[in-house]
Amino acid sequence: MQIFVEGGGDAKTTLTKCRQGFAEYCAKLAPHKHRPSIVACGGRQQAFDRFRTAILNSGTGEQFALLVDSEGPVTSRTAVEHLQTRDGWDFASLRNFDVFLMVQAMEAWFLADRETLAAFYDGGFLANRLPGSATSIEIIPKDDLEPKLKHASRQTQKGEYHKTKHGFAILAQLDPSKVGNASAQARDFNQFLRVL
Repeated sequence: MQIFVEGGGDAKTTLTKCRQGFAEYCAKLAPHKHRPSIVACGGRQQAFDRFRTAILNSGTGEQFALLVDSEGPVTSRTAVEHLQTRDGWDFASLRNFDVFLMVQAMEAWFLADRETLAAFYDGGFLANRLPGSATSIEIIPKDDLEPKLKHASRQTQKGEYHKTKHGFAILAQLDPSKVGNASAQARDFNQFLRVL
């Protein structure tokens, strides 16, 4: 199983951090012998393109998943429908795949586990400045996520939140059960990992 994920930018070092962060998150749920291979792809379009190419060139028995930000509220019945409507992505010719959304961006997952966030920043973190509720992260607007994380972490020893410096390290430390309890989309992804 290969999971193509959005994130990591264009640099080899940040793509490695992205792959490692997602791999550690997934390792908490997937059975040891069936842990997926994480493919960090940079931007969301690159993630879809690499995912699609891998499927079209795959052999028998290979399986693939795509994990990208929803970029906004999800009103469609499925992740595929959301991405077809929002991005115009064509899944019609693809087989043996699953699609999952981080809503509305990866940082929303962090807000489900505020204890881990505070521990990561090790003092001075202003958890009361974070938007929304830790038990309902899907409705927090994407545009609120990074600015509020930056503000909450500004006075910490690690300094202001930075996606590639801090984001993937935080992701690796999250409690998946808290993330799944706060998001139906994340719960679907977690369940997918458990039964690999």
